[in-house]
Amino acid sequence: MDMRDARTTGRILVVDDEPDLVTILTKYFSEAGYAVDAAAHGGDALIAVSQYRPDVVVLDVMMEGLNGVQVLERIRALDPAIRVIMISGSPDATLRPRAMEMGAFAYVAKPVGLGKLHQTVAAALGKPDPLAPPRS
Repeated sequence: MDMRDARTTGRILVVDDEPDLVTILTKYFSEAGYAVDAAAHGGDALIAVSQYRPDVVVLDVMMEGLNGVQVLERIRALDPAIRVIMISGSPDATLRPRAMEMGAFAYVAKPVGLGKLHQTVAAALGKPDPLAPPRS
């Protein structure tokens, strides 16, 4: 697949400090035809955002160093067109409204269902639901 195809599908940046989850998400979205970059923490995420200008960032809330909310704030300042999907295993009920208020596209609780996340990514890109039955 050349990069032109990936550009049409979309470019995703996965940001999470759990390597296993990053691997799963990278593999899943690569196989679905997206260009996928990954970062293990907020600092790397911001470098990747300025380098690759992803269409969508899948961003973990709870990370060492810069947390997801701080990273969200900086991504919004860098490029408000980038859609940010927050993922979190935190029981903190104030996080979701705060993230949405700050301009997150969506907030998905962990454990993350790949299908649900894919639907959210597609929605963020303005694409049809990838799991909807094909219209005959």
